[in-house]
Amino acid sequence: MSRVLVASPSGFLRIGLKQGLRRYGQRFGVTEASSVRESTCLLTDGTIDLAIIDDTLLTDVEGDVMRQAVRGHAGQTLIIAMRDPGSTSPRLAMKAPVIPGRKNGMLDLGGMAAGLHEAIETLSTGRPIREEPAARPAAPGPRDPARSPEIIVVAASTGGPGALITLLRHIEPPRVPVVVAQHMPADQTMAFARHLAVETGLTVSETGAGQLPAAQIVVLRGGADYRIRRAASSGFWLSTTSIAGSAFHPSADLLLGSAVDAGIRVAAVVLSGMGEDGARGAAMVAAHGGGVLIQDFKSCVVAGMPQAARAACQSALVASLPRIAEKLSSWTAPFHGLVPAEES
Repeated sequence: MSRVLVASPSGFLRIGLKQGLRRYGQRFGVTEASSVRESTCLLTDGTIDLAIIDDTLLTDVEGDVMRQAVRGHAGQTLIIAMRDPGSTSPRLAMKAPVIPGRKNGMLDLGGMAAGLHEAIETLSTGRPIREEPAARPAAPGPRDPARSPEIIVVAASTGGPGALITLLRHIEPPRVPVVVAQHMPADQTMAFARHLAVETGLTVSETGAGQLPAAQIVVLRGGADYRIRRAASSGFWLSTTSIAGSAFHPSADLLLGSAVDAGIRVAAVVLSGMGEDGARGAAMVAAHGGGVLIQDFKSCVVAGMPQAARAACQSALVASLPRIAEKLSSWTAPFHGLVPAEES
């Protein structure tokens, strides 16, 4: 296993880079550093095979120390270009491959992930990072749910807000609750729900623990994770919990898994996002007869979550956002031909 250093003062960027390296399975062991001091200690101990450096550290007040450590590093180095174009000289002096981290002044996680993969392939001197998988039997095609869903759960992260607006602009007013698990801090989800309502003309509200509103679009309050069960009288009940070590909240995997465990018939939708949240939950939904819809990869800002969901759930339909909206409307339409959900 090769040891990789991911060095950046941005925790969000470090998470993105680590997720990009997960495509190589167990080939890399990742160590993080957030400061020049941490980075230089790791670079000089002789155990780092590949260093991925945010160029913000090269122009830090201790940038000279950092640049010297990078030059003396015996392994390979990649530079993530996060600084403005006018601040290029420190990274150019490193004589290391540079991966653009921004596009039009904005963080470009999708382009960075593609650039990281291309650079690693180049550094590997033509040898594939991992062997080609053995031939597998043909995967099952997309499948409709066995019964009409009682609830729709939408998983989204980076790029999710824009995808949600497009999806909701094409969907008919919901006949069942639509629960949005958008990775977002707690102080932003109320404003986000209001923004969705203004942009789509639909009723959208933020919600936390408690009774789930019926036939309405709800955005889960950020910064926490949730389980769902049937309410004592009717409808559904949300309770808060937490997942130790998780960087993404609310967890779509936990929400979907709890719905399946409670015997709730659920349709899962996985939209643009970094990481793998929603993949395990979608697989559970499909295994219990539910329908799974995945945003097509090309339209995603970051396709990590959709790609992971597709790998975990071969019966899912990968489609455009308007097509996903059409499917959701048809699945919940009366007399569509699906077996209706049983009464609670």
